[in-house]
Amino acid sequence: MSLRALLLNLLPKVLVSRATGCAASLPLPRSVRAPFYRWFARRYGADLDQLLAPLDSFRSLQAFFQRELRSEARPIATTPLVWPCDGRIVTTGPVRAGRIEQVKGHDYALADLLADGDAAAAFANGTQATVYLAPGDYHRVHAPFDLLVERVVAVPGTLFPVNPPAVACIRDLFARNSRHVFHCRLQDGRRAAVVMVGAFNVGGTSVTAGAGQHLGRGGELGRFGFGSTAIAVVAGGGPGFETLLPSTRVWMGAAAQSRPS
Repeated sequence: MSLRALLLNLLPKVLVSRATGCAASLPLPRSVRAPFYRWFARRYGADLDQLLAPLDSFRSLQAFFQRELRSEARPIATTPLVWPCDGRIVTTGPVRAGRIEQVKGHDYALADLLADGDAAAAFANGTQATVYLAPGDYHRVHAPFDLLVERVVAVPGTLFPVNPPAVACIRDLFARNSRHVFHCRLQDGRRAAVVMVGAFNVGGTSVTAGAGQHLGRGGELGRFGFGSTAIAVVAGGGPGFETLLPSTRVWMGAAAQSRPS
């Protein structure tokens, strides 16, 4: 085990993250909001030109993390698959033998990620896309395909960081962190899922779509505080996520390269 992995395992991740979430939710005086958020944007590369609301309307850093964008800022492509969020690719490509690639040379069981072996079995010959949201990214997660939400399951776990160094050294990281799993059905009958993975120092995960809800591509599923990871999985038999290089930049609503699978 590497020194980084050892320290991350020993760190009281949930306790520290909960404290961070409380601090991020504290209301800020209106006079300091805009200057503080501009500093944050410079520090983390957030784009303030696309905001729907004025900067000083965000009462807390948590509210700013979950900011809404103008509708024209993220046009939704007409392709069957679009990216669920802004961020950078961790891995994309086939689900092989019920496993998803975490980093090159290391994978983990889809059944562990979904916390449901029966549901995972439906994704044989499917594809997946794992996208990392950095602190400066737009923090809402959207439907990457037209879907019916069949159920939403909160899976308990720890809160490892999900930045690239942590993903490279912590085995089965995404299946060990707390997460929300959206079990979905596509219009063509195929199974699909979107997983919002919690992370260290993420102030919270808000679920905004529920069971029985129909969403078109780009419909909102939930929101993160500070940054995390979203994983979309779709069964075989139709368009799937193409393999892209790690760190490729993607934008919510943009056409996700797809292929028959």
